Amino acid sequence: MMQIGIDDTQNLVYEGSGRYGRAVWPAPVITPATFIAESSGPMKAEASGGVIESACLFREDSFDPISRIRRGRFYFRDHTQPAEWYVQTHPVFNNEPLSAITEPIRKVLYTFEGQPILPRLPGKINEQPLVLLGVGDRFSTWTIINIETISTREDLVTLKGRSSFGVLPVVDDSKIPNGVRALIRESLSAFVDEVHRSAPISVIDRARETVVQCLSVYLEIEDEKALDLAELIKLLEKSAPPKYIAANTSKIINLLHSRGKHAVKARYKTRDIREQDAELAMQCVGTVLCEIGWADWA
Repeated sequence: MMQIGIDDTQNLVYEGSGRYGRAVWPAPVITPATFIAESSGPMKAEASGGVIESACLFREDSFDPISRIRRGRFYFRDHTQPAEWYVQTHPVFNNEPLSAITEPIRKVLYTFEGQPILPRLPGKINEQPLVLLGVGDRFSTWTIINIETISTREDLVTLKGRSSFGVLPVVDDSKIPNGVRALIRESLSAFVDEVHRSAPISVIDRARETVVQCLSVYLEIEDEKALDLAELIKLLEKSAPPKYIAANTSKIINLLHSRGKHAVKARYKTRDIREQDAELAMQCVGTVLCEIGWADWA
């Protein structure tokens, strides 16, 4: 199995097997990682104060901030810490022995081993495992969407950002009915993707779809009214107690949605949809989630 060794004094990384290694340069982004089950309750990341103290590390190979996709490999703490390695000369040093070109250098490194992650994933078979990257209360939440075995016999894991990175408030999964929790999460994730990559009109359209889906679940509506945001707004105003803020922010989304239609624009001479209108729709979605008790602003 592949191993990585970390020189804690120089913040350098080596990779290899059998504790024979070569330098990894530029040094990769390495983050403490914690696997949790979706149903495990409050999320708690790795409690250690540093990378070398962690039980598991994520080595990032690539990151797309638009799609919020990260790809990388997981390594698990070796039982012997630190351990002696034989390594080749590192490109950042000019003063290492010239003999290191033919004879490896001895270094004491904190060692982590790449292992298959499937046996280590918590939760039930049909439950979505999550990955927390970071330590303490400074972490981000990621969903595993693919695992591939590569030529080094390591698992190359594809992660998708679970949090909305400021687009939406923090959603409390426990407040969403269990049977539709995954569906609502998928809808919110699709909305966040739309915010990051699409034109303002598309963002507003997705905002409306997201609010319709969330309110239909919240109001327990399954008939044709579940497809009509105007009908859902009326029900919000008649609920006990009335959800006037959620109703009125939903009205804003509905009005912005209609302004994106050519017929409405021609009839009422409305202005063009702008980026700021999409931002307003985004804030309205977050407000609706907070007003129905599913989320709160961090």
